[in-house]
Amino acid sequence: MKLITLLFISTFNIATLASPIDLSSPRMTMKSFLKSMKKYKLGDDEYLIRATKTFDLSHLDDVTKLPTAELAAKRLINSLDRIEYIDIKKIPLKPNSDKWTYLKKFINLDGEDYEVEISISKNKNNEWKFTKKTLATVEYLEKSLLKKNVVKGVVQLKSWKDSIKAYMPDWTGKRSFVLLNGQWLAILFLIFISLLIERLFRLYLISKISKLAQKRSIDFENNYENKFKVPVGLFTFSGIWLIGIKAIELSDDVYAITYRIGVVCFTFACVLCAYNIVDLICMFLQKKASESENKFDDILVPLVRKSAKTLVVLIGIVFIGDSLTLDMKSLLAGLGIGGLAFALAAKDTISNIFGSLTVLLDRPFRIGDWVTINDKIDGTVEEVGLRSTRIRTFYDSLITLPNGLLTNAHIDNYGQRKFRRFSTKIGIQYDTSAEKIEAFCEGIRQIILKHKWTRKDNFHVYLNGLGSSSLDILLYVFWSVPDWSSELQEKHRLLIDIIRLGKKLEVEFAFPTQTLHVFNEEKIQGNISIKKEEAHNFGAVLAEEITNSPSTTPIHRSGSNVRNNPDTKLSL
Repeated sequence: MKLITLLFISTFNIATLASPIDLSSPRMTMKSFLKSMKKYKLGDDEYLIRATKTFDLSHLDDVTKLPTAELAAKRLINSLDRIEYIDIKKIPLKPNSDKWTYLKKFINLDGEDYEVEISISKNKNNEWKFTKKTLATVEYLEKSLLKKNVVKGVVQLKSWKDSIKAYMPDWTGKRSFVLLNGQWLAILFLIFISLLIERLFRLYLISKISKLAQKRSIDFENNYENKFKVPVGLFTFSGIWLIGIKAIELSDDVYAITYRIGVVCFTFACVLCAYNIVDLICMFLQKKASESENKFDDILVPLVRKSAKTLVVLIGIVFIGDSLTLDMKSLLAGLGIGGLAFALAAKDTISNIFGSLTVLLDRPFRIGDWVTINDKIDGTVEEVGLRSTRIRTFYDSLITLPNGLLTNAHIDNYGQRKFRRFSTKIGIQYDTSAEKIEAFCEGIRQIILKHKWTRKDNFHVYLNGLGSSSLDILLYVFWSVPDWSSELQEKHRLLIDIIRLGKKLEVEFAFPTQTLHVFNEEKIQGNISIKKEEAHNFGAVLAEEITNSPSTTPIHRSGSNVRNNPDTKLSL
């Protein structure tokens, strides 16, 4: 039963808070205010916000509007409770003018005269609210009545700040240079507390981040810790400042300035912290990407880092602009109206962004790949950004290529090769016998088979040409190696072994030469005499003789045939 009762009361209170407040006349406005403040005195803080709706706040800063109205509501109820027990029936329902004044008089505080007023006026929406004059002068009225006791039958509003003020000396309530002396002391105390907590929290948070980075094997160096010190310190200081400045009870104009400075600093600190956190997260992702076999991550992580940083900065600009009372909604709307012109002016930038998306989706290359673009740009991919791709050439210059060009570019990616090809001609002297040529070619094939990284199922070694100064043997082979450096190493090993083989077989490598033959008419012709009518048959007989006793094997001597026919191997 108790649970049902509590549930009913809670539901009733929520419904009451959600219901519109009655501001139809001075009487109903005063009644709504007194009823809300009574609930607040009994411990329901939500009713203080309801009470602020009875004030005209149209002239106040949007950021400080609610805190200023809450302070004014407390001061007004403290003043009314010490003046008299208000009889709601004496307040008119239909006043003769658009303004009804409850109290208006002059008071003297610390030798200065102030005109104070409690009045309710009707606005353009036909709502009766406490006037701007009431809001501005209720502070002085409250001070003039603080030494008086509250009237009988009224619950006194008590707060921890009133208890502190009771123990403060009289000079703290006097005004000097804009603020009260007590307020200056409170600000100094707030700065001291903020600096103390900021230092402790900064050391604690950075140590936790450092330990987390070490646990994740992230290189969190000292210079990176320094990047966190300023934003974390500013974040902590400005956060405590925003909480504490509200309790000092500053006037609206001073409170608005100090609060907005705090909001700007807090927002700026959040942007810096988020910016550095993006760096920290991307360092972790970069480490994971380097450990994975998928090189696509090496492109994705830098793009994610730049995109996240750009987003953080843009959001920060919007919030900082809003904190400085700039109309960011109108600014964004203006950007929307001028979006077409902006798009036309930034068409190259947009093209580059879509080019980067093409790189991400199509993945024509990865970080570290050797590429040739449009048969003009040749080098290693070093970085892929939102706007451009950087390629390090083999003469160590850096080419920046707009990503928009990559959408229609011809990209030859040597880095994606499964095997690296080597094709050359080995020239030997013309006086080398056919048997030595055959032995030399077979020896090269066996060397290829015995090398660890050569492709065993696809290679060719044949006498392939009769050059002007040499007999040309074709060497056509592939390597299964990951990079150019390994390719050079294996090519070096293969060529050295071929040279050693040639020395053992006494096969001389040819170099460009020219031999001059002087024609001698008296020189005796060869012993072979061939008649014209027998020439064809004579050549055919010699061909049959040669082919019946060949020096070469009748089977294919390259690739898998060599590997699968051990009888054809030559012992060197």
